[in-house]
Formats: sequence, C-alpha cells, structure tokens
Amino acid sequence: MILINGSEQLTLSHADRGLSYGDGFFTTAKVVDGQVEFWRDHLERLMLSAKRFKIELPSVLTLFSEVQQMIQGVESGCLKITITRGAGGRGYSPQGCTQTTRILQLSPWPSHYQQWQQHGVHLDTATFTLGMQPALAGYKTLNRLEQVLIKQELAELDCDDVAVTDLQGNLVEASAGNLFWRQGDTLYTPCLSHSGVKGVMRKQVLNCAQRLDLPCQLGMFPVSALDSADEIFITNALMGIVPIKQFQQKQLSDFSLAEKIRKELTDD
Repeated sequence: MILINGSEQLTLSHADRGLSYGDGFFTTAKVVDGQVEFWRDHLERLMLSAKRFKIELPSVLTLFSEVQQMIQGVESGCLKITITRGAGGRGYSPQGCTQTTRILQLSPWPSHYQQWQQHGVHLDTATFTLGMQPALAGYKTLNRLEQVLIKQELAELDCDDVAVTDLQGNLVEASAGNLFWRQGDTLYTPCLSHSGVKGVMRKQVLNCAQRLDLPCQLGMFPVSALDSADEIFITNALMGIVPIKQFQQKQLSDFSLAEKIRKELTDD
C-alpha cells in the first residue's frame, strides 16, 4: 500500500525535488501488531530533519492519521515515511516550493532478520568509503547513492554485511545500520560527527546503556578497534539488534550484551 499526500496512488511529479536532487529525508519503522515501534523517536527524527533542511512537515495529526490507516490490522510490516520538498522549477534553488510531498509505503518485514538475531552474521569490511560532510551527518536524507554502491560491493562478497569507514579510515556504520562493539565492560560506537546516520535503534541502545550504568565511548575509531572486541553487533529499526558471529576471520561467540540490551528493550 502506498499513500502520496494522503491518496492511494502511484503517480509522482517528474519535477519533484526528491527525485531530481534527493531533496528530502525519510524514516523506516517496524510495525508489530498494528503498532509502530518507537513511533515517537521516528517522529522526532522527521521533525529534526524538517527543521534542519527547512522543509515543512504535515501536521502530526495528519501524519498519525495516515500512519494508522496504513498499519491497521498489520501483524508485521515495514513502514517507510518519505518527505520531499515537493515539485519545483529547474535548478537547485528551493525557492518557489510551497507544497511538500509525503509518501507512506507499507511492505513486508524482511523475515531473514529473525534468523540474523538468533544466530548472528558474518561481518567483513567494505573497500568503498563514505564522504565526510558534518552538515549532513546523522540525518537520513534521500541522498543514498553511497549506500547503493556499498550494497553493490556487498553482493560480491562472501559475508552478510560490511563495516564501512570514512575517507580517513574511521569506522562509521554497517551497510544499513549502526555499529557497536564491547571490549571488557565498555561499549563503543562511532560518534557520527562527519558522516553516517544516527539510527532510531542506535538511540535505544545508547539510552539502554545509560540505564544499565554501562560505560560507553563515542568517538572516531579505526577498523583495528574491532580486532580486540569481545563482542560486536549491528542495529537498525527493522533488524533490531544483530550479533556478529564472525568479523573478517575472527570468530565471536559472546553475544551477552546484545542479548541483555535486547531483553531490556523488549521488557520496556
């Protein structure tokens, strides 16, 4: 099911700036038993992005009403909300764009994520590196060509996912999720100050670590930081928390923190 500006249709203007320039942002949420997981955090992401890029959001009431229309009776699904600046004239300038476009899409939840959660995955490293732009770092914009190229590379590798670095060799994230690792009693994750996306599940993990009084360090780390990790896991709103059972040639069997955080979030 797809709603474009509140109507079931498949037509989008050829002049929409989301298509022409990637001028917009989105969030993707898991739907369980007719409810959007972490709805408030997804809404906050949309609001922060709208403020940063000066794109007007529909009213919260309108958006919530359309979301409810989409997910009513859905046991398991994937909800994507896309906001663009709307249709505009030729050229980069956003002047004259007065009507934003909102697109809501509902699709099946990727079933392989359940197996990933239970058994873990094999993580390698990508040769493709992410650009560094602090003005865009953290936001989930429509400019996803870097991720497309990463997925192209991943398709040619004998692994489930890849750790991706920036141009300076600092760890940033996985192909479509955030990256965490534990060494001893300390949790580590990239700070995402120059590139990457601050995911909704990443926020849940960091909040959970704080509640558990778990030391957590955010910073810029080389790939070699993962060599001494006792535990590694990746996250996003759809896959939840997925443990890494193998990083490059290193086997990992301790999933204790991933399981503890998952249980904490489930109990909430």
